[in-house]
Amino acid sequence: IVTTNYYLNVRTAVIINVMHNTTDDIIPIDMKTLRVDIIPEFSLFVKNWLDNKLCYVRYNTGNHVIRQYHIDVLRNNKVDYLYILKNDQRKYFKYVEFVLQRVMKEDIAVKEKAYLVYNVAKNIMLDVLEDPYCNKNVKRSMNWVSGAVDFIMTSEEASVAMLNMVSYDYYTYSTHSTNVSVLGLLFAKYLGIGIDDMHSMGTGFLLHDIGKTQIDSSIVKKNGRLSNEEFEVMEKHVEKGVSVVEQIGGIADKSFYPIMQHHEREDGGGYPYGLGGDEIHQFGKIAKIVDTYDALTTPRPYSEARTPFSALTMMNSVMKGHFNLRYLKLFIQFLASRKS
Repeated sequence: IVTTNYYLNVRTAVIINVMHNTTDDIIPIDMKTLRVDIIPEFSLFVKNWLDNKLCYVRYNTGNHVIRQYHIDVLRNNKVDYLYILKNDQRKYFKYVEFVLQRVMKEDIAVKEKAYLVYNVAKNIMLDVLEDPYCNKNVKRSMNWVSGAVDFIMTSEEASVAMLNMVSYDYYTYSTHSTNVSVLGLLFAKYLGIGIDDMHSMGTGFLLHDIGKTQIDSSIVKKNGRLSNEEFEVMEKHVEKGVSVVEQIGGIADKSFYPIMQHHEREDGGGYPYGLGGDEIHQFGKIAKIVDTYDALTTPRPYSEARTPFSALTMMNSVMKGHFNLRYLKLFIQFLASRKS
């Protein structure tokens, strides 16, 4: 980044200098996501032209409160988007998180709202995985589920936008947990499950792998298939996850089912309890399907990603006995009906 002094003719600017950046360094944020009377804690830039060159002018260093008159003047100057550094994305998503429900009511494109909802969840999960016993992080998870449910229930367009946000680029536990929760909530909407139950199951979906924080990282992050001994250790993440959430407290009883039962099988051949058929709760049956589908369609160090069709074919044939057939059939119908 080459920096030179330059003063933009906008009277709200706090500390500004020109940042000659490529667009790879900078991402846009909608002005409607700004929080009044809050210090953003990350730099904000406006786009400008200097000597016929596109540049980004630092508007706020992140150490100054944004007032309503700042926003009004920017809008009067036809500024709809500000810009942040890519390295500040985590700070931005946390900044948006606490006004997410308000932002969802703003006149913002549905796709952009879906982007915010999805990435706020990933951001929360990074904090959960870093500090799984933090009660505050679990409460953040529950608040996110509440906002996500409100959003996807607003319209079919919102549901499709959220499904399109599900990322199959690379397997990380924060992304996987977010995918499982988003897919699970959208599937629950398709099934007509009640709002209260959606809140409970969504939290369970988001936290279903929290027990992996209690497994040796050399096993969790192994770049290859696990040995039999390592797999036995990995299996313990279910019970360890239940223990973590029990110690934190504060989540609904039904939220435990996805955590406890996402590796149980319809034929009783799963773990850790060997439950089968009606012994597995509805949320556990759904979690098993969604968790497996996301794992199969995401590239991992030891396995290439399958296409959705290939994954569903495998689940329906090679993995017979793993899933409740009724829910698997409905899940296939759900995915087919949500193509954008």
